[in-house]
Parts: sequence; structure tokens; C-alpha cells
Amino acid sequence: MSKILPLRFWDDPVLSTVCDKIEDSEFGPQLEEFGRELLATMLDKNGIGLAAPQVGVLRRMFVMRFPDHEQMGPLVVCNPALALSGPPLQEREGCLSLPGIYEQVTRAGLVTMQYREPSGRTAAELVLPLWDARVAQHEFDHLNGIMFFDYKDKRSEYGARMSKQMSRQTMRNWEKERNKRGL
Repeated sequence: MSKILPLRFWDDPVLSTVCDKIEDSEFGPQLEEFGRELLATMLDKNGIGLAAPQVGVLRRMFVMRFPDHEQMGPLVVCNPALALSGPPLQEREGCLSLPGIYEQVTRAGLVTMQYREPSGRTAAELVLPLWDARVAQHEFDHLNGIMFFDYKDKRSEYGARMSKQMSRQTMRNWEKERNKRGL
């Protein structure tokens, strides 16, 4: 059984840091074990995604489940590249690094994802719709030091995930939740 890793919560500086690419020499058994630990942690916390920086590791890696295709098992993703398409969609989102906080977030409705497996094998390209696309985008943002409440992101053709006012309200809600949970 893989160990459960401790989560990092917002405003830990690691969550605002752009992660480094996983180098060819890093692929293999150790990275595969870290992938199993990420999966175990995500499942233990009842999440649908978890990125390496959320456990303090600044590498371009995340794990995800497929809410739209539950028959697909969880996936370990290394060095992902995402192509966003489709209409922007707004849905409530949460984050394991801000437990108890859920807000409306705008995301692309379709994602084409390329990635490598922890073994180093290049995986087939995945086309992800709706919630599957949302999970991939959320976790990919973590790899770029972006949280779902970041209202301005010039790197996305889909622009703001939420309004500046909503972002500020999310931070006020988080402070209340953090104090309540003693984090």
C-alpha cells in the first residue's frame, strides 16, 4: 500500500510556483512509486485530481479521475501538454488545497491532452470533454502556479476563471474555513 502524502494548503508558496519539467533520467520506478502515492493521497482525500505541487513536489505531474467516464481508471500524467477548445463552460469547482471552498469557474469545454507515463512511455493523445476536461485543466493550472480563484491569467485564451470580486470573496471564505479547520 502506498503512503498518503501531506497536502499543502493555500498560501503555501509552493502552490504559486511553476513546476519543472520531468527530465528523461527521472522516469522509472521511483517516479512510478510517487505516482502511486499521489493516487493514494487523492483517493484518501476523496478528490478527483491532485497535482505534485499540492504535496510539495515541484514537478510537472498530476493524477486524475474521469468524472464523465468513470469506467476509465485513474491516470498518472507526466509533462502534460493541453490544447483547449470548445465553448467556455462555467461550473462549481473545489480544490484539495482549499478544502470546503467551492466556486463557479470558467473552463474550456474540451481538452486534447498529450503526456508521458511515469515509466517514460509516451501515452496516446486523450480527448477529454466537459468534467474530464475541467479536471485536467485544474490540475494543469497547479503545475503553472495557478489556483482556480486566480481571476487574471494572461496565459489562457479563455481568460479569467472568475471575476476579481468573486476571487476576493473566495479568499475571505477560505480564511473563515481555514480558521474553522485550524489549518
